[in-house]
Amino acid sequence: MALWDAAVRQREGILPNVFPELSQGETGWPDGGPDPVSDDTSEAVSALAVSPDGRTLAAGGEAGSLQLWDITTQQPLGGLLSTPGDPIDTVAFGPDSGTVYAGSAHVPLQRYVIDPVRAVASVCARQRAHELTRAQWRTYVRDVPYRKVCGD
Repeated sequence: MALWDAAVRQREGILPNVFPELSQGETGWPDGGPDPVSDDTSEAVSALAVSPDGRTLAAGGEAGSLQLWDITTQQPLGGLLSTPGDPIDTVAFGPDSGTVYAGSAHVPLQRYVIDPVRAVASVCARQRAHELTRAQWRTYVRDVPYRKVCGD
């Protein structure tokens, strides 16, 4: 994906493809093979959205992958978000930039809280304010070193 600054009509960077490779027949091309231009067999991007604060890009894929990007650093924000797996037809951010929504033709709209403070509050509420174990931490926040956050 290329990032462009529309005001000056200049490309600002290229985001590397982090979507998984697809097996033969799943690529979305009529013959089921790789992209005829790039010979790429990775999942294709099917939906994009920029957060209202301009800091985050959400990219949805034709096989259900959903990735968030930091626009300034041009780096992925964590790993792929878990989705039902259907092609993502649309992505959108809430007005506060702290929630992203993903939708597809056959799956109800999915809501993802991405604001770290709200995410921690939500997880701690589910735990009834008990501290997360290291295993639970890896489930919720696998890319961040373990620390106590629930005030137990």
